[in-house]
Amino acid sequence: MQVLLIAENFKRGITAAERVVGKNLTLPILSNVLLVAQRGRLQALATNLEIGVIFNLRAKIEKEGRIAVPARILGSFLASVPDEEKISIEAKDQSLNLAYGENRTTIKGMDAQDFPLIPRPQADYLLEIPAASFGEGIQKTIIATAASETRQELTGIHAELAKDKLVLAATDSFRLAEFSIGLKKENLGKGYDKFAEKNSGLIIPARTLLELARSVADGAGQIRVYVGESQIFFEAGDVLYVSRLIDGKYPEYRQVVPKQFISSAVFHKEDLLRAVKVASIFSDTKSREVRLVFKAGEKKIKVSAQSVEAGENTSEVAADLSLKESAEIAFNSRYLIDGLGSVTTEKVFLGFNDNFGPVVFREVSEEGKTILDFLHIVMPIRS
Repeated sequence: MQVLLIAENFKRGITAAERVVGKNLTLPILSNVLLVAQRGRLQALATNLEIGVIFNLRAKIEKEGRIAVPARILGSFLASVPDEEKISIEAKDQSLNLAYGENRTTIKGMDAQDFPLIPRPQADYLLEIPAASFGEGIQKTIIATAASETRQELTGIHAELAKDKLVLAATDSFRLAEFSIGLKKENLGKGYDKFAEKNSGLIIPARTLLELARSVADGAGQIRVYVGESQIFFEAGDVLYVSRLIDGKYPEYRQVVPKQFISSAVFHKEDLLRAVKVASIFSDTKSREVRLVFKAGEKKIKVSAQSVEAGENTSEVAADLSLKESAEIAFNSRYLIDGLGSVTTEKVFLGFNDNFGPVVFREVSEEGKTILDFLHIVMPIRS
């Protein structure tokens, strides 16, 4: 294999591959990235058997071939190479020789034949989604996925395929996030309607979507989605991700979403977020309890926390309140900070019905209208 390419392009592919590989003592080949030069292009492939990535690199192919090399070593080496440099790479005797300027480097590789096969889509794409919208949806819902593997289905994001929208949802039983992306008919594949009738929802591993969000961070272009047997594929420009789907039944989460509220508040996000962060310093280290107090007749929210070891803190945040009666609600401060942090508008709507039921946060437009495409629910602490 003999290839010539720009360092900046090489780095992009290896960085994407490096994030996927893991430490696998039983299968050392999985810590490698497979470089394949064929049919006029260079590909970088990596997998941990749950997620796979194939990155197409712009390069001049002088001789076809393939080699597997340690992803961490190659990535660390490339980090020191200026972006504008032209790198010549040659695979010989299971070693990768790299040269640029006056630098000559050899990285010991492995037999490419041992590298596992990464599946490719076998059918037409299911739908196309704007990368910016999909990336935003992932970022706003992924924080609500469960970290524990006890309930596998909660470690993923549920994707509901509706006629005119894609709904992403995540919950760990203490909080819930939902984001809707409108779909245009011209962005749906030929088999979308038939597939959606049989498969109303898919559960996609959070880590897969996190890697995808990183790849489309600039928000440019479209993402094509393909679905195979127990697998899902995301094609975004030069990169293709493949992942297993999580098998299981996702909870009927909409049952906990209140249809109306007897009390509500509208406030500036940064004001409440700042107050909660300060209060969290003084919260109990185990419960992380922070209290929000809403008093009828006032135009402010009182934020407070106290603990034996740290002391206490109280602050007030201006708000437009609509209350049936005064209320005091206790939250886990981390969940409250995460929820507020996922909001991208200046103002936030908060709705609730009592001290212990679901508390809903929604974004508010500059015109003062509540935006319905996104919601974040935090369950209060029963104390």
